Amino acid sequence: MVDLNLTKLSVLLRAAEAYASNDVSGICENALMLYPDSRYPFVLSADYSLPLHLFSPRLAAMLTRNEDELDAVGMWNLISARENIIRMVSATELKRTAAESLGKQLEDRYPDDKFYVKRKQMIGYMVKVVMECFGYLVHSSRTQVDTFREGADPEKRKSNYFKTATRYTAMRIEDRDALLIQIPDEKIRAAFVSITDLIHKGETAFQALYQIDELSYWDSL
Repeated sequence: MVDLNLTKLSVLLRAAEAYASNDVSGICENALMLYPDSRYPFVLSADYSLPLHLFSPRLAAMLTRNEDELDAVGMWNLISARENIIRMVSATELKRTAAESLGKQLEDRYPDDKFYVKRKQMIGYMVKVVMECFGYLVHSSRTQVDTFREGADPEKRKSNYFKTATRYTAMRIEDRDALLIQIPDEKIRAAFVSITDLIHKGETAFQALYQIDELSYWDSL
C-alpha cells in the first residue's frame, strides 16, 4: 500500500518549502558546483528553475562529495539516464521493483564490490529520488528480488544485484491531496500543488526532454 506520510518524500516537499520561502541559495551553490555550464537537469519550469533532485540534502551531499570509491556521480548519471528511467518505469508498471531493472548493468559495472552494502543503499536512494521526480511514490519497500538460494533448481533461479528493493506506484491526485492536508502553511501548500500538478500533467521541462512515453521509430534513428 502506498505510503502517504509526507515525511517520506525526498524532494517534493523540500522543493515546495524552499520555493515558498525563496530560500534556495544552498541549492544554487550546489547546482553551480555540479553543473558549471548552468545547463541544469531535472528543471521543473521557468518559475522553478533549479534541479529538483538537489532539493534532497542526502543526494546533494552524495554528488558534491563524490567519494571516489563509491562513484556517486557515475551512479547518478547511470540511474538518471533516459533509457534506465524507461526501464524503471516499465518495471513499476509491471508491479516489479524499479531497481531490479538495472541489476545487470550494476553487476557489470561493480563486480566483486567491496563497498556493496553502502553502494546498494546509495543506489536505492537515488532510484527513489528519480522515481519521485517522475511522480511515483513508495508502494512497498524490501520487496524480494533475488531468489538465488542454495539447493534450488539452477534453471529456476533468478539472481540480481539487489536481493530486496522498493516497488513504486504512480501518484494519483487523491494521493497528492492526502499529502497536501498534512501541510499547514498556505504558501507551501500552493507551491506543492503547483509542482505536483506540473509533474502529474507531464508538463515539466525535464519530462519534455526525457520523453519517456515517446516512441523512436526506425526511420528516426
